[in-house]
Amino acid sequence: MNKKYLVLPAVLVVAAAVLAAVQLWPSPLKELRAQNLCLGMLTEETAGLLYDGKGGRLTVDEYESGKSGADPVFSTICFVNRDAEGGAADRPQYTVDARPTDTLNDPVQGATRLSGGRSGWVSPRQSEVQLPAGCPKEMKAGAEYVTVTLKVAPGVVVAENWDDTALVAASRTVVLEAVDNLAKQYDCKA
Repeated sequence: MNKKYLVLPAVLVVAAAVLAAVQLWPSPLKELRAQNLCLGMLTEETAGLLYDGKGGRLTVDEYESGKSGADPVFSTICFVNRDAEGGAADRPQYTVDARPTDTLNDPVQGATRLSGGRSGWVSPRQSEVQLPAGCPKEMKAGAEYVTVTLKVAPGVVVAENWDDTALVAASRTVVLEAVDNLAKQYDCKA
């Protein structure tokens, strides 16, 4: 048998082995996504902080919009719900998602701007916080910023008796954990 015909199969076997090793190699991204909710952004404990007070088990639905080829973190909205008893539909608690953007939204009325080197704002019903400056490049976002947006469902606001202080505190914890865990996944911490 001619040895020149063995070169291509040997190269293909080596390439397949390298690809398999890369796919199986542990990384912060894979580890956090495996152990946390919402593509690795939230621990179960933190995910349960915003709550409508009506009972039910915490459920998470990650809805991917289907943009193929893009990192799923940019095409997925995470819906955090509570399951309802008696077969009724799950009750929405809030949504969280990450988006690349070149312009930042103005804070909503009554929002609190973050300090301590953080960029963004928190309010009782919606919060937007930017990942550290190096993250868009590491995430191959193609934009100047990556923003994590948290939108709280009306039922949670009512359950807190419109207590903005409690809602802002819980929202701050949820959105900052999401930002910190994404920064860990992509190794782009501030």
